[in-house]
Amino acid sequence: MSKAKLIGLEDLPDNFRLLLEENFRKELFKKAVKSAGGFLKLAKKLDYDHSALTKVRRGFRKVKGESRTTFISVSLLKKLIQITNTSVEEVEKNITGITTNKAIARAKFPIYPSPELASLIGHSFGDGCTTKDRFKYVNQRKELVDEVKLYARIVFGAKGREYYVKKKRCYGINFPAIVGRLLFLSGGPLGRKTTQELRIPPWIKNGSKEVKIAFIKALFDDDGSLCVCKNQDFISFSQYKDKNLIKSHVFFLNQVRELLTDLGVKPSKVGYKKEYKNTEEHGFRIYGFNNLLTFMKTINFTHILKSKKLTKIIKLYNKLN
Repeated sequence: MSKAKLIGLEDLPDNFRLLLEENFRKELFKKAVKSAGGFLKLAKKLDYDHSALTKVRRGFRKVKGESRTTFISVSLLKKLIQITNTSVEEVEKNITGITTNKAIARAKFPIYPSPELASLIGHSFGDGCTTKDRFKYVNQRKELVDEVKLYARIVFGAKGREYYVKKKRCYGINFPAIVGRLLFLSGGPLGRKTTQELRIPPWIKNGSKEVKIAFIKALFDDDGSLCVCKNQDFISFSQYKDKNLIKSHVFFLNQVRELLTDLGVKPSKVGYKKEYKNTEEHGFRIYGFNNLLTFMKTINFTHILKSKKLTKIIKLYNKLN
């Protein structure tokens, strides 16, 4: 049974622009010209300026004596597919790059569900921020930024620009707009998370164990915490949300709880914690040795300090018992 694709050519907005493997592009245009009865007739049939179409066909244009890559828009490509009767699957195999502006992602199409993508979505629900212009991830832990950097390269073939904010002692990485747009198409949030309803994407909610683990781990790396208390140690997870969206937020938190239950961890009920300006913080906790042990063995943290702290808690439980 073949794995269902998450993002294919049909899912891309018409204004996205693509690079095609050179020989495939040439052959596609050759078929289209033959089908239309000539290049000028093809341009007319496509309702496309013949001069601009020439540049798309050859894959580059000259600007001040320099050759610059010419992309093909998704809308134009779909028309060529129809004219040449080429299968979408064949086209997808020959996509070598995708962009919305200048920066290119070398994503392999189609994009399938994977633990790496689930982790990126988890971080986009956490300390990541997706806008129409970029995807940004900031954290005090370098290993988390390195993880996001690695998975963005694996899933999208994209490179980010790293930086360090000395005043806040935070590491950060910025990715081009195309990464944010692809994350959005994969079910990640776009814009400020405190002012919108969030839902776990169905492909994660109903996904494999590995996909669920990757999503939960990223989410807890960002917004989870460990409390070592006199009476009882626990893992806490909470997020802020606009007061007008609390009911929706509780629904999202319960979705997270359901994933944990699927992985053998039984969290507490969702509860109110505190308010800040026009937002309220709600969350839940994970109590008990068996729950903490299951969390450590099944999920754990990439966050080194949190992982060490959880290991220390488990060792102390074993020593006392």
